[in-house]
Amino acid sequence: MKRTYAPRRTRWTATTGWLMLASALGAVVCSLAGVSPYPPLAVESALAAASALFAAGWAAASHLAGRRPPKVSLVKAPPGPAAPAARRPGHVLRYLLSFGVPFATAAAVVVAVTGSSEEGRRTERLERAGYDRHGAEIVRLTGEPDRTPPTDDHDGYYETDAILRVPYDDGPREVPVRAVLTQDAPAPGASVDVWFAPAHPEVGVGTRSVFHRTAPLVTVGLCALLGPWLIIAGASLASELSPAALRRLRRFEPATHLPALAVLLLGVLALLPVALGTEVAGFSRLWTVLAVPAPALAVVWVARRA
Repeated sequence: MKRTYAPRRTRWTATTGWLMLASALGAVVCSLAGVSPYPPLAVESALAAASALFAAGWAAASHLAGRRPPKVSLVKAPPGPAAPAARRPGHVLRYLLSFGVPFATAAAVVVAVTGSSEEGRRTERLERAGYDRHGAEIVRLTGEPDRTPPTDDHDGYYETDAILRVPYDDGPREVPVRAVLTQDAPAPGASVDVWFAPAHPEVGVGTRSVFHRTAPLVTVGLCALLGPWLIIAGASLASELSPAALRRLRRFEPATHLPALAVLLLGVLALLPVALGTEVAGFSRLWTVLAVPAPALAVVWVARRA
């Protein structure tokens, strides 16, 4: 049966609509902040799934509300001042939609470059073992030092293979280490900084940090390089959303909202292989190409219809 009555706002449409937006906002913020350091991105995936469920609830509640006749009071209003004009849509929704789109795009980029599950588990294991930078003594050189001259951006350094005396908790051990870095010419007896876990010799010795927090680094880079443009894009969208357009956006229209929700859902599904650390048809990151433009495509469709 076709809907007979105009779309209207009810308690259920308002509740499910705001929960949908709040869940989506939470997923974006958690993705940018790197709440889950490596896949599976449990918190972000749960919030995205909740947003999809609330979107379905909002569509269903709106459809049911449109099939029910509005309540009409037969009691004549007492004489007095005129009823206040209908409330204009608030600024919260305007700015949430306007700035949510560019920052959701940035969040999709952050998720797309998230490290692998194997890398994350290895990093977590090393952190639990106490893997950190400590001093060790050069016992003897096993290769010729290779000097890199200084530049305007970096100091010069030497790189060589050597046997190091590593001070583990159960006593010092001599460990062969490749590519030892020193500021001065390396020689037996000199002290160098290397990475190891004092209580866990089995972890090994490294010359560089293995801790890479991809999401926070990408977020910082996006904020530094694209932050002003994201703000400008959000402000431009906010200026284009008139009160009448906002009022139409708040009322469910299948021809307007269902395609937009489908595009957003496709974007979320495209990120799931990376977010869950799995593959689909042999690929994981390749699908993220579909996710990055999804927020912009959805809002362009809705704006043209509104």
